[in-house]
Amino acid sequence: MIYNLFVFLLIPLSALAFNKDFKTINDRVPLEFQHLFTSMKLEVKTPIEKVQLIGICKDLEDNLSFLPKEHLFLFLKSEVIKDTLEYKFAKVRQFDLTVGLIERLEKTLAKKERYLNPFSTWIWRSIVAELNLRKDHGLITQKSFNARSFEGEKLTEAIRFEKYLKYLLPWIDRMDSLSAVDFNLLSKELGWTILRRINDRSLLFKKFSSTAAGSTKISLFNIPQKLLELNVDEIKDIQNEKLIPASLKEEGARERTDAQESAEKATPTDMSPLSDDIYSEIEKSQ
Repeated sequence: MIYNLFVFLLIPLSALAFNKDFKTINDRVPLEFQHLFTSMKLEVKTPIEKVQLIGICKDLEDNLSFLPKEHLFLFLKSEVIKDTLEYKFAKVRQFDLTVGLIERLEKTLAKKERYLNPFSTWIWRSIVAELNLRKDHGLITQKSFNARSFEGEKLTEAIRFEKYLKYLLPWIDRMDSLSAVDFNLLSKELGWTILRRINDRSLLFKKFSSTAAGSTKISLFNIPQKLLELNVDEIKDIQNEKLIPASLKEEGARERTDAQESAEKATPTDMSPLSDDIYSEIEKSQ
């Protein structure tokens, strides 16, 4: 491990520079995954992190590129959404869920959006879209939300939303309390979790979904050849490396300004609320 890391550090840092040529093939992956990948490119700074991202993308390319487009879209979309909603937070504040809260979140987003990366912005817009949907249905009003205050069909819908809130409230708490910089760090941590879970499950897809696989391999990513030429064993070792040498902790500081400027220019499309199919899958795990 030490030897491999030493050899890796001798590789010119320019070989790990991320640019527009390292990207997703956008007609093969859903919008949610595009935003995730774009943001990870912006947020990862150290050589170790960059090699981790290259290695995961190469694995996904190998394990998922044989899937039919519709299967791949649903798999990636559902994994990004489910893993985002099921992300574990240590503590969550209690607060009133009202129209006023939605208005406050919308005003806060307007101030922070230029500093948020595309994936952070997607999370913000998605949560606000979910809340506005329930406001339009009459569940969120000027009064604090209480599912038992409704009757008939509205009561059924309110109880269903109440169960769903256990996934939304932790994110609302962080949206309401974190700075844009800290929220980007949170979405980066989430991004690693999602990519690793997708990677783990892609191995099962490759092993057990041979009957659903297509006969033609179609790329998910465009990975420049100079990135693919890194030693495979070194990539796999460093993928699991937890310790970042102190001398590398500030690596990429010169790129921060450019990354922030790129994030400020990002204008991801507003995401509509979750589809019933994905929501039903989440409910099954309760």
